[in-house]
Amino acid sequence: MQMIFMPMMAPKMGEEKMLSIGLSLNCISMFLNSIAWSPWVPYAATVFSSFALLAQPTIRSIASKQVGPNEQGKAQGCISGISSFANIVAPLVFSPLTALFLSEDAPFNFPGFSIMCLGLATIIALIQSTMIRASPPIASHNLA
Repeated sequence: MQMIFMPMMAPKMGEEKMLSIGLSLNCISMFLNSIAWSPWVPYAATVFSSFALLAQPTIRSIASKQVGPNEQGKAQGCISGISSFANIVAPLVFSPLTALFLSEDAPFNFPGFSIMCLGLATIIALIQSTMIRASPPIASHNLA
């Protein structure tokens, strides 16, 4: 998806809109997976989740255009650090939540509740992504 659609779509619609589209499709995928009423639903939701992979490279592209050439490593490292932290914290939060709603002691019968919570977290990211405004890229500094 990143190699095929991103180079075609980015010049036409811009990274900010691609980020919002990727997050929206990720929300749809999460919500469909959380209420999967039939075994084929997760397979159909895969169509949406494959376009959701556009979110990560677009946020990196947006960030790289906002910093100078000497700060690229800091910006990309910051994004990687936040992503790594989220990859550590998410299982610590959502694994017990999943276990609770798959057990007999669940507060209510909704086995996909933890996936729905992930979708809600993605909605928060989607709302924040709509607040991103394109600003002109930082020009390269001529040292000559």
